[in-house]
Amino acid sequence: MSAADDQETFRPPLNRPRVLRAAVAVADANGLGALTMRGLAAELGFEVMSLYNHVANKNDLLAGMVDLVVAEAGLPAADDEWRAAMRRSVLSTHEVLSRHPWAAPLWAGGLPGPALLTLMDAWLATLARSGLDPETAHRGFHALSNHVVGFALQEPGVARGQGGRQDGARAFVDGLPFGAYPHFVAHVHEHLAGRPGGNSFAFVLDLILDGLAAARRDRMGA
Repeated sequence: MSAADDQETFRPPLNRPRVLRAAVAVADANGLGALTMRGLAAELGFEVMSLYNHVANKNDLLAGMVDLVVAEAGLPAADDEWRAAMRRSVLSTHEVLSRHPWAAPLWAGGLPGPALLTLMDAWLATLARSGLDPETAHRGFHALSNHVVGFALQEPGVARGQGGRQDGARAFVDGLPFGAYPHFVAHVHEHLAGRPGGNSFAFVLDLILDGLAAARRDRMGA
């Protein structure tokens, strides 16, 4: 038996989880633009038509990839104090989207799969047991989810800017009329100087949670 025959004999069979994991690896390494059905099939060692036994089409593949990634996020513990539980889960979700920067646009633009539904339901359940009134809990959920996704959508651009756009930013602000937009110019120069700003995601997250906690205290009278 040839080496090629041995490889064929011991090649792991395809299944949906294996296809999705391979697609996530391609997107993590090279971005979604590098992911094609033909290229993914070649990566797995199969013909492209074999993929369609496990994913209906490219959109189904992308939806499955997002859900596989979201499943890495920690759910809020039901027996933890609500604010601490939400903070840990939201920070975990942010870390997941930072590891997989291609996933945020798909989260924002697609229908949720089982893992994302589970995460959103757990967030809603945590806010529901917090003592917030239903309207504030509803708005709080959207504030938290918008912060997670919005920050993740912006983060890759910021990282690219840090990597190669400093000269362009400096030239832009230096070309503005002298004395114009002084606060904006000072802000950009703080970035260019590398001023440490801490974790701005956690900073804004705490502002949201502190606001929700204050609303709860007002409602509960304590």
